[in-house]
Amino acid sequence: MLEVIHISDTHFGPDRSLLIRGSNACARSEALVEAISALPFTPDLIVHTGDVVNDPDEGAYQLAAEVLAPLGVPVYYATGNHDDVGMMTSAMKFGPYESLIPGDEVLCYQMGGAAADSMELFVLDGKVPPEDGPHGFVSEDQIEAVLSRISGEKPVAVFLHYPLTPIGSAWIDEHLLVTNGDSIHERLRKKAGEHLRGIFSGHLHRGLQLFHHGVLQSGVSSPACEFSAGPGDDFCDFLTGGPIPFNHITFTEESTMVKSYALPFKGDC
Repeated sequence: MLEVIHISDTHFGPDRSLLIRGSNACARSEALVEAISALPFTPDLIVHTGDVVNDPDEGAYQLAAEVLAPLGVPVYYATGNHDDVGMMTSAMKFGPYESLIPGDEVLCYQMGGAAADSMELFVLDGKVPPEDGPHGFVSEDQIEAVLSRISGEKPVAVFLHYPLTPIGSAWIDEHLLVTNGDSIHERLRKKAGEHLRGIFSGHLHRGLQLFHHGVLQSGVSSPACEFSAGPGDDFCDFLTGGPIPFNHITFTEESTMVKSYALPFKGDC
């Protein structure tokens, strides 16, 4: 059994005053850390699926590292569209991992440590240049690297910032997905087979649980603010003042269980 906490889209600013659509991003992330720390069990690891900061800034990453440090278990990070790989890897403390792509511009890796004894856990980097928009794209070398590491003998889970396949919301499906997501999904499914236990993402500022060709895709919302996600929406509205979200994922030999938390927040500072 492996107990994982999934968080995303904290959007830290360079100091504690940054407001995201009227909500204090730092204060709400502090409440997130308090809620996780108060759980009646200790998770094996935590995965943050990107947008650690609101804009690439060394001070913002330093603040994020300070606020998230009390979590006290191995934490892993994926690159969001607001992140900078170099700044993030310099400032944030990662759990043990093995990089699958050389260099310091792409953050694609396999998680190590005790968790690797029971599962094959991967992080993909879907960030594109900001001028290309908020969608993602995963390079062929990353895909091949991950596929080459799937043994077919252990359960497999993949984490990245961007969802791979449509969720049934017009604006999100047009603008926020991985543009080659369908292909990646199919190749992962074919290689891992029944061992593929889920693909986990953020970016939507909404919770997400769906099955695509029999594979679980699970997303977690942002503590900073939520997005609207109506089926016919042709724009994305912002919903502020919502609860503090995180997902508790339990991997067992038989199942993947996702328990979503949405805890009240007393007020923005």
